[in-house]
Amino acid sequence: MKKLYHYTPMLILTILASIALIATEMIAFGKNIVFNPDYYVWMITKSGADTALYNDITEYFTQLSAPTGIPEEVYNNSIDEHNVSVTAKQLTKTSLEYTFGKSNTKPEINYDYTQLEKDITEYIEKYSDANGIEKDSEYYSLIDQTIHTAEVKLEGSFDIMMAQKLANSSAPQSLRRIVPALDIAMIVCGVITIALIALMFYINRHHLFDMVYWIGTILFCGGGMLLIPTVFFKVTKYFDGFFLTDESLYRVATGSLYGLSDRIMMVNLVLCGFGVVLIIFAQIIHVARVRAARRLSNENDE
Repeated sequence: MKKLYHYTPMLILTILASIALIATEMIAFGKNIVFNPDYYVWMITKSGADTALYNDITEYFTQLSAPTGIPEEVYNNSIDEHNVSVTAKQLTKTSLEYTFGKSNTKPEINYDYTQLEKDITEYIEKYSDANGIEKDSEYYSLIDQTIHTAEVKLEGSFDIMMAQKLANSSAPQSLRRIVPALDIAMIVCGVITIALIALMFYINRHHLFDMVYWIGTILFCGGGMLLIPTVFFKVTKYFDGFFLTDESLYRVATGSLYGLSDRIMMVNLVLCGFGVVLIIFAQIIHVARVRAARRLSNENDE
């Protein structure tokens, strides 16, 4: 290894630049993934959470048919898997958009219960007519209660990531200020990173070939700091250990975490790899320059 000029200040600036690079990268991931509602909407489908949600709903109504005496098909025939998926994803998107300050519209569930209400009412009416049941206030109360129970179950299920609950909590008060500020924070951290590297160039301006090594070190250290934990999560399947009784929530939660860690891992694998290449290249440059200097010295001696 060759002697590096201005080693101490360059080392300090390298550490600071690596930290600034990590901060820039993490803010970028936060802006584009963690606080991006579309990422979670996409993950609901990719993880199969919407299918798990539909299966959970139909299973609930299958079990409900026993105590109510209403056949499961009366409930389930009007529940379409596509509509359940669309409603859940739309609620997630609007809830997170409001929470992250991307929209001022409060999230609401938009689901058409018309067919469900019709099927329940028609079944009870036919059953009552066939058995001579009087259509009094208790009769109509039964219809209303049965429909209400079914709709409450559906409405509670659509909030697949509890995003609506988050939107209705106190969290948006802070997040609606923080998330829009991420663009400025990312620019500031990026400028600091570039400024530190520029300062390194200035300090080492008479030995610019050394900068190949220092930039490689910045990339290697900055990438490695984030690469190590994400590789650990991947190899150990760390997020599989989460305990959530709701399968649809489990799928989308673990899928989102694995998706984020996979993206961080891939980006930092590239940064680390490029850093190693630059470090090796710096050594090659050093060896080539030493040999060239020796050859020139020998020619002058002759």
